[in-house]
Amino acid sequence: MEDFDFHQHYQNHEVDISWLSKPSQHEFRWRNSDGRWRKSKRRVSSIATFRKALFQDNPADVYFSTSSWLNPIDLPRLSDETRPHPILLNHLIVFDIDFSPLSLENLEQARITTLKLHNWVEQNYDYELISISFSGSKGFHLFYNDLDRSLFSIENAKEREIAVKDERKKLLQEVLLAGFKVDPRITADTRRIIRLPGSIHGKTGLLCHRISLERLEKSIESWINDVPSHFADLEIPKTAISQDKEKKPFKSYVNEEKEQIDQYTYMMEVSNHLPGTKDRSALIFWTPYSWGTGAECFERLNTLIEMEKLCYCVIFSDGERILFVCPESITRAKVVKILTHIGLDKLASTLEQREYYWVRISGIMEDDGIWYNEPKFISIISNNEIKSTYSKSHLTLLTKLGVSLDISQYENLSGNDEPSIRMVVRD
Repeated sequence: MEDFDFHQHYQNHEVDISWLSKPSQHEFRWRNSDGRWRKSKRRVSSIATFRKALFQDNPADVYFSTSSWLNPIDLPRLSDETRPHPILLNHLIVFDIDFSPLSLENLEQARITTLKLHNWVEQNYDYELISISFSGSKGFHLFYNDLDRSLFSIENAKEREIAVKDERKKLLQEVLLAGFKVDPRITADTRRIIRLPGSIHGKTGLLCHRISLERLEKSIESWINDVPSHFADLEIPKTAISQDKEKKPFKSYVNEEKEQIDQYTYMMEVSNHLPGTKDRSALIFWTPYSWGTGAECFERLNTLIEMEKLCYCVIFSDGERILFVCPESITRAKVVKILTHIGLDKLASTLEQREYYWVRISGIMEDDGIWYNEPKFISIISNNEIKSTYSKSHLTLLTKLGVSLDISQYENLSGNDEPSIRMVVRD
């Protein structure tokens, strides 16, 4: 990569900004072949101004902001209270779908997922599809325009951006719970950047470029060889080569402003509290690693169900532990007692002090873009001899997690319809 003259490429080939309504309102950044990051110090309104912005840099990867701003140059940080808050004019709805590692098999899976996600969005939201990109590596990008402009009419600039982010977070949660494993770092972040169509992917040498919906509907093998490749030795393997799940050493770069890029993990969590009630909880927990996922673990869980006279439980596994979900309406004190009895003292203490706790319900995505430890549905354990009152919100949660059940068949329900779900980012 270091020997490739990216600069010369961008002087002789055009990036694709024609589909952006006003490119000059977007921020442009690039990472040079030596790892240093640069921001455009001028507005990019044409191919000519884009080339001038690059100067003599050798950009291995080029990006643009998913948001458009009244002034996109030198945007202040969210935490910067010394400068006026930037005015957000628009925020594209973007989904980044990747399947790692790079292979024809994974690309085909990414293509199918992208197509299914687009069809799902078309059925559930009034968004305008404006572009589809092949990323130049492991997947695709979907770009939509939000036709509802009400949030962008909020007068206070900071409140406007927060409102847009909150709305995008809700959308992201729905997408993830519908089973589409998009990159959670992109959709809900108004300050996020994404690869620019018409630019070279610095690792693969493949051209990131826009494709039609008709092309997306065709198999990868029917068109991938037509994608321009700038590295002569690139050969995409047919099947995925398994990757070690252990974390790889993370190499960070520091740009001229001494801003460090940190590593984060992303996951979704649900609260055990029943929304709309004062003292009711569902019993949700991950079993200790020491229990394993075999016969001993299930024996412990069956004993728990019998001893506590639980009526209905659902079990998931991530391959290392068991996620136990009992969607019954239980007093908080009883849940504390149960958690203490099975040795989950920290969770019991949290519930006792805060009146609720949060539990992971998704896989974990690291900065490599790969989802690990995805919980898979195993079984339902039902004791029909025992009658109970159920948490309406946690039954809804189970349907979102793919469990087939008809909530209307449950006679006694407690609390509101929707569970409390949040996206968590940890460093």
